[in-house]
Amino acid sequence: MRQSLLKSLFAIAMLVFSTGLVFSQGVTTATISGIVTDNTGETLPGANVVAIHTPSGTRYGAVSNLEGRFVLPNLRVGGPYTVSVSFVGFDTRSYEGITLGLGQNYSLNAVLADGVELEAIEVSASKDGIMNADRTGAGINLTAERINSLPTISRGINDFTRMTPQSNGTSFAGRDNRFNNYTIDGNIYNNNFGLGSDQFAGGNPLSLDAIEEVQVNLAPYDVRQGGFTGANVNAITRSGTNEFKGSAYFLTRNQDYQGSRIGDNELSGQEFDSRIFGFRVGGPIIKNKLFFFANVESDVSTRPGQQNLAARPGLTGDRITRVPATELDFVRQSLIDNYGYDPGEYENYGFGQEILRLNFRLDYNLSEKTKIALRFNQYTSSDDSFLNGSSTSNALPGGFGNRNSLQAMGFRNSNYTTDDKTQSIVAEISTRISNNATNSLNIGYTNFVSERGIPGGQTFPMIEVIEGSQYYMTMGNELFSIANQVKNRTLNITNNFTFFKGNHTYTAGLNLEYMQFENAFNRFFNGVYRYGSYNDFVSAVIDRDPTVQPIGFIQGFAFGDDPTRPAVDETAFGQFGLYIQDEWQATRQLKLTFGIRGDIQFYPIQLAANPAIENFTFRDPRDFSPVSIDVSKLPSARPLWSPRIGFNWDVNGDRTLQVRGGTGVFTGRIPFVWISNQVNNNGILRGFEVIQGNGFDSNPRPFNPDVNVYKPENPTPSAPSGDVAGTDPNFRFPQVWRTNIAADKVLGNGWVATLEGIYTKDINNVLPVNVNLPQPTGFFNGPDQRPYWTNQRINAPFTQAIYLTNTNQGYYASLMGQIQKTWENGMYFMAAYTRSVAKDPGLTGGSTAGSLWTSNVQFNRNAPEMSWTRFDQPNRIISTISKSFEYGGIFKTHLSLFYEGGEQGRFNYVTGGNMAGDNDARLIYVPADPSEINFLDIVSQGQVRFTAQQQSDAFFAFIDQDKYLSSRRGMYAERNGVKQPWLHRFDFRVLQDFKLDVNGKSNILQVSLDILNAGNMINSEWGVGKLTNAATLLQYAGRNANGEPQYRMNLDRNELPTETYRQNLNLSQVWRMQFGVRYIFN
Repeated sequence: MRQSLLKSLFAIAMLVFSTGLVFSQGVTTATISGIVTDNTGETLPGANVVAIHTPSGTRYGAVSNLEGRFVLPNLRVGGPYTVSVSFVGFDTRSYEGITLGLGQNYSLNAVLADGVELEAIEVSASKDGIMNADRTGAGINLTAERINSLPTISRGINDFTRMTPQSNGTSFAGRDNRFNNYTIDGNIYNNNFGLGSDQFAGGNPLSLDAIEEVQVNLAPYDVRQGGFTGANVNAITRSGTNEFKGSAYFLTRNQDYQGSRIGDNELSGQEFDSRIFGFRVGGPIIKNKLFFFANVESDVSTRPGQQNLAARPGLTGDRITRVPATELDFVRQSLIDNYGYDPGEYENYGFGQEILRLNFRLDYNLSEKTKIALRFNQYTSSDDSFLNGSSTSNALPGGFGNRNSLQAMGFRNSNYTTDDKTQSIVAEISTRISNNATNSLNIGYTNFVSERGIPGGQTFPMIEVIEGSQYYMTMGNELFSIANQVKNRTLNITNNFTFFKGNHTYTAGLNLEYMQFENAFNRFFNGVYRYGSYNDFVSAVIDRDPTVQPIGFIQGFAFGDDPTRPAVDETAFGQFGLYIQDEWQATRQLKLTFGIRGDIQFYPIQLAANPAIENFTFRDPRDFSPVSIDVSKLPSARPLWSPRIGFNWDVNGDRTLQVRGGTGVFTGRIPFVWISNQVNNNGILRGFEVIQGNGFDSNPRPFNPDVNVYKPENPTPSAPSGDVAGTDPNFRFPQVWRTNIAADKVLGNGWVATLEGIYTKDINNVLPVNVNLPQPTGFFNGPDQRPYWTNQRINAPFTQAIYLTNTNQGYYASLMGQIQKTWENGMYFMAAYTRSVAKDPGLTGGSTAGSLWTSNVQFNRNAPEMSWTRFDQPNRIISTISKSFEYGGIFKTHLSLFYEGGEQGRFNYVTGGNMAGDNDARLIYVPADPSEINFLDIVSQGQVRFTAQQQSDAFFAFIDQDKYLSSRRGMYAERNGVKQPWLHRFDFRVLQDFKLDVNGKSNILQVSLDILNAGNMINSEWGVGKLTNAATLLQYAGRNANGEPQYRMNLDRNELPTETYRQNLNLSQVWRMQFGVRYIFN
C-alpha cells in the first residue's frame, strides 16, 4: 500500500507541474496591499513598492497598476517590515515597524510628494489583525508573543484556542470537536481516523517552541478554506533569521506542585513526576538567502501504576486486595519455570509516558520572486495503561466486577502500552510570476501509526481466574491489544494562484486530499482462558492436567488461508475541491468577496462484499421502506457545493469602524472510523470462537501456551451475526450554512470593541439509525405512553444494523461582545462574553458502529428529538490581562492572568434498566403528581430497605429542590436539558527575566511559573466543580398489570438522593503548578 501511495504522489506531482493545475487549502503567509497616490489624491501607476523583512533581509517587490493599486502577497508572517515606495520624480517614502499576522491583509495607502513636505505618518500594525480588510467572519490570531504570555502546563495548542470566544474546550460553534480541521504550515494534521479525543494526529505533536502563530477561523468566507464545519485551526512554525538565536529550557512539576485540600476535605494524592527538556535554535546558513530552525523536546513523566497490595498476614489498610501474595509469588515463579514466561510484578510498579518532539525547517530565498520552505516534524510517544477492566464482548461464566479492583490483581505484563509515531514533511514554493500573478504550491505528507504494545514483549495467552463469580487474577497478553493498530497516511497538495486585475483579485484552483487507513482490531487474538477457581487454574496451567477445562474460552482468528495473520481493515478516501473566487475592492472602503467551491469525495479502494448480508432485508426507520446493506458499497462521488459571499466595510475610511460579515456553505469531513466500521463488521475478515459450559465435552481446550494452537485451519465465514454497518447510498458529508455579521469599533484611547453574531444551520448532519429495529411491540399505559420493544431485531442473526444517513436538523446561534486594548507600556487586556445555543438530533460521536446510534431519547432512538448538543454552553466569559515591567536595567517581570467562566456543561435525567427494550436509557417522564408514577419497594438481603412510599416522598422532594425538574412536571425531560452550575477559574503566569551581557549581546535567563486554577490557592473551595448525584434517577422495574411502567429509585451513596449536586472532591479540581527555567541566547 505504501508503494501505491508513493506512486500516487509522483503521478499527482507530475500532473501539477505538467498541466499547471492549481491547488489551495491552508494559509501560511500574510499580505500588504494598498494604493499609491500623490499629495493631490491622484493615483500613481508604475510605482515601485519593496517590502523587506528586517530580521532575515527577505525582499518582496511589486509595481502599482493603472489604478495605483499594489499587492504584496505570500509575505513571511511576523516582522518588523520596512516598506519603501518610490516613483520617478517623487520622493521615496518609507514605512517602518510593520508586523504582519497570519492571514492578515495589511492596508498601506502611500502618499508621495514631489518636493512638498507631507505630514509624518505613524505606521502601526495590529498583530491580531482586528482591523483587517480581509477579515469577514469570526476568528482569532495568536502570535508567538501572545502565546508566550498565556498560562499553560500541557503546552498544547488547545490551551490557546480557548481564547476563541465561541469555543467550548475543543468544540467550536457548538460542533462535534472531530468536525474541526487542523493544519500545520498548511498541511492537514488531523486525527483523521477519529479514535480517542485527540485533535491532532498523535495528540500533541508540536512543541510550543516551534510555533510562530496560531489562527482559528470559524467563518472564513474565502472559499479556499474548507474541510470543516466547526473551525479551521491553522498553526505555522518558526523560521530562522540572519541572527543566530535560540533557547534551552526545562520545566517540571510533581505531586508537591498541586493542592491537596478542598474545604475541610483532605485529598489523597499520588506521586508523579513530569519533566520537559528542550532547545530551539535558528539562524542563517547563507545570509539573506538560506535559514534554518530546529527544535527538539523530550517530555517524560512517571505516575503510580498498581497501588493496591496483595494480602499478607497482619497487613491492613484500604488498598489491600483479597489475593494472597503467596499465591501471586507462586504463580509468577511457576510460569517462569514451566513456560519461560515472566508475567511481571503484581504490585508497587509505576507507569510512565515518554514523548519526543522534533521539528526542523529550512527557508530559502531563491530570488526576490521565489521563496522556498521545507519543514520536517516527528512525534513519538509511548504511554502505559492498565488492561481493560471488565469487557469481554461475549458472556462467559463469572467475570463480574473489575480486573483492576480490590477483588482482583493482575500482573504488570497483562497491561499494555500505546505507542504512537507521527512523521510529517511539507514543502512550500511561493513565486511571483509577474506583477499581476503569484503562485504558492504546498505539498505535504503525514504518516501516523498508533499501535498497542505488550510489556515484556513475550507472547502468551491471556488467563483469567475467577473466584466467587468475580475477577481474581489475570496474566498473559491483554485481550484487546494483540494486533491492534491504526495507520493513516495523508497526502495533501495545496496551492494558491492569484491574479490581480484592476481592483479585482481573482482566484481559481483545485484542492486535493488523499488518505489511506489501515485499522487492525483483532480481539482475543492470542486466546483467553477463564478458569472458575484458583485451584482449577493451578491444576490446568501449573500442574498441566489436560482433564481440567476452563469455564470459558475465546480464540480470535482471521478468515482465509492463514488465520494467524491479523486481519486489517483497509479503506481510502480522496477529495477534490474546485473553486473560483473574486475579491473585489468595490471602493476604497468596501471589499466584497464572491466565491463558489465544489468538493467531490471518492473512495478509491474496492471493499470486499459479503453476499450473505445482502440476502437480508432491513427497514429504513424514516419510512419503513426496505433496505439492503451491501458492505462493499460506499456513496458515489457527487459534488457538494459551497457558495459564499463576504464583505468588509471600512465605514469611515480610517479603520476606526469596520462592519464585516458574510454568508455561505461550509463542507467538512467525518471521522473515518465511521466508514471503517462498514469493513470491520463485514463478517468476512475476522472471527472468534467461543466455548463454554458443555461445549468443552466435544471441544476440549486444555491449556497450551501456543497462541495459535486452537486457531482453525482455513476458516471461512459462517452465517453473519453480531453488528453490521452500512452507509446510505445518498449519504453526504457534513455541510452547514453559516451567516456572520460583526462590527469592530476603535474607541477612545486605543480600546477596540467588537459585537459579533453567528447563525449556523445544518444542511447535511450525520444521523446513524438502526435499520434492524422493528416497529414497536407496544406502548405503555398511563400518563407515560411511550413505545417499547420486546423484539429488537428484524433479522435475528444481527444485534444491530447501523446505517449512516443524513438529516438537516440542527443549528447554532451566538452573540458575542468583546473589548480589548494594547498599551504602549506592554499591558494588554481583553474580555469577551458569548451567549449561544446549539441543538441537534443527538449525534453521540462514538467510534464503534453501535456507539453512534443516538442515545438518551424520549421516544425512539431512530427518530431522536431535537435538543441541546453535548457541546452547548449557553454562557461563556473569558478575559485576560497581562503586563510587563522592566526595572534595574537587567530585570523584566511579565505577569498574565486568564479567566474563564460559564456553565460546566449539560446533562440529562434518565431511567436505567432498558425501559424501552432497545438496550438504552430513556429520558425520564416527570410526573405532575404522585398518582402518575408507580414505585416498588427496594429490597436488600430479604429486607425492605426503602418502601414505595418512602421513594415517592423522596422523589418529589428531589423534584422540588431541582429547578429544571420542577419546570418539567407533566412532561418529558430533554436530552442535555439541565445546565450545570457556573464554574469560575483563573490561570496565572509569571515570567522573570534576568538580562545578561555575553560578548556584547543581551542574553536572558528566564524563570517561569504557571498556576492553573490559581484562585484555589487562595480559597480551597474556589474553582471547584460540581458532580451530579443522580442523573440516572430511576430504575425501570417492569410493567404492572395495567401496563404502566414501574420504578425504583437509584441510590446515591447507598441512600435516597436528596440534592442535585455535590462538590467534586478530586485532584483535578485543585490548583496545579509548573516551574520552568530557560536560557535565551542571541
